[in-house]
Amino acid sequence: MRVVATAGHVDHGKSSLVLALTGTDPDRFPEEKERGLTIDLGFAFCTLPSGQVVGFVDVPGHVRFVKNMLAGAGAVDVALLVVAANEGWMPQTEEHMQILDLLDVRHGMVALTKAALVDDETRELAQLEVAERTGWPVVVVDSVLARGLDDVRATLDAVLQNAPPPRDVGRPRLWVDRVFAAKGAGTVVTGTLTGGALARDEEVALEPGDRRARIRRIESHHEQLDRVTPGSRVALNLANVDHTHLERGLAVVTPGQWAVVDTVDVRLRVLPGRSLPRRATVHAHAGSGEQLARLRVLDDEGKFGRLILTTPLPLAPGDRLVLRSPGAQTTVAGAEVLDVAPARRTLDAAERLRLPLGARVLAARPWCTRAEMARLAGDEHAADGYAAAAGSWLVAPETLARVRARAGEMVEVGRAMLSTVAAACGIDAARLRAALAGDPALVIERDIVRDARQAGVLEDPAARKLLDALAASPHAPPAPADVGASLSLVRALVREGAIVELDGIVFATSALDDARERIGRLVVQRESISIADVRDLLRTSRKYILPIVNRMDAEGVTRRRGDLRIPGPRAQPS
Repeated sequence: MRVVATAGHVDHGKSSLVLALTGTDPDRFPEEKERGLTIDLGFAFCTLPSGQVVGFVDVPGHVRFVKNMLAGAGAVDVALLVVAANEGWMPQTEEHMQILDLLDVRHGMVALTKAALVDDETRELAQLEVAERTGWPVVVVDSVLARGLDDVRATLDAVLQNAPPPRDVGRPRLWVDRVFAAKGAGTVVTGTLTGGALARDEEVALEPGDRRARIRRIESHHEQLDRVTPGSRVALNLANVDHTHLERGLAVVTPGQWAVVDTVDVRLRVLPGRSLPRRATVHAHAGSGEQLARLRVLDDEGKFGRLILTTPLPLAPGDRLVLRSPGAQTTVAGAEVLDVAPARRTLDAAERLRLPLGARVLAARPWCTRAEMARLAGDEHAADGYAAAAGSWLVAPETLARVRARAGEMVEVGRAMLSTVAAACGIDAARLRAALAGDPALVIERDIVRDARQAGVLEDPAARKLLDALAASPHAPPAPADVGASLSLVRALVREGAIVELDGIVFATSALDDARERIGRLVVQRESISIADVRDLLRTSRKYILPIVNRMDAEGVTRRRGDLRIPGPRAQPS
């Protein structure tokens, strides 16, 4: 199935044309039928000569219902613009076409309706005008007399064949445009599916709010399906959620795949004759929803902005929003999402937003897993060809080079503890290990970083034996003499930073690092801890606990208050 949205000025015959093509009246409400005025979205289906199934989203044309028009057009990529030959290009024709352009709808056709009401010359002039304004094929049609309908079907068939197929990137999103309770079935939501497939019995999240539901049934084109693919009009029967808690503008997504955000950096496109102040309040239309948002322009040219939404939404780079003036009720600009997790600093935001997508993400988040890249960029391969791999992370090449250079500086005159080098580089030990894994100039042995040209005491078999023994029982270590280690070897390993001696007990440096992190986290959580609490935490005896706790006091991780310890200035929250 492909989905096509109608567009055009009020009373130009959009609903009549859809009825003539499909046999279904898209006007669903009695007041629409009584007044002959579409006020909300309507839906209908037909099959084209090629066998292509088309789902029409019929939108209202009156200026007062532009937000409903946007709700229907927000997820489609092909449009059927309807222009009446007796009136020609009208204000809402212009605004609808501007909206389609801002939403990046590049494929469509024009149906020139009510042709029987004008003479040949007027009709030909109207054809020329709409063709020049849109660049789309124009078909003359009369819905009442059923003339030109086959031409509309054939032309729409050709347009759809030339339009790119809906993309399946494994990230489904369905913007909800209708919610209701079906008798005997419960909650039903409808919308146009994009980005990926959905399957029956799959768990989904309704965003914002991360409300979980299970897909009980799927219907598309009046058929019950086990699986539905992108580009389809879909009705989902959802279990475990009440329809009264849902509304238009929500999105059905796969849990955990999307960044649900209220602040995005965008590329702005202001319409001719419109303007945006440096700071403005706008109506932001995203997907099928609309909300108030605050806009801050980020550069002197007005090309980039930061949009702060009232309600967070599941967004990704490339999404298109339409911005309208709350006062004048006119369309002002379009906004293409560039960054869904922008840094708070805005001074260099415009420079960063000019970068390609993968580089843009890594400019603000230098260490990024593929899962994070998929969530923040909408594509886990967005940085391929640019990013360097470091363990499970994607890293900007300049970031990796900077870490390796800093680590090399610190070991030029000897060796350094891994945690010390990591702190100097502004990263944790795991990232440092990953960054240095492919560097032939540096070697990590246990918890020590050294120059590859230097021989170290860690290469001594006796040293490896002692360190293995300490690692096997980190918080209740054996005495060095019990594993055959000499006093001179112990001193050498202390100088290397591989071990630490506390009150005559030798611990591996990594064991002390682990104790520091765990004790710091516990004391912040509980606000005060006892020696017995630390003993239970590290599962060891008082003999080993006392020197460790005394060291934490000395470092400022804890502070002694009677028989208890409270958080010190270096305690870290969990």
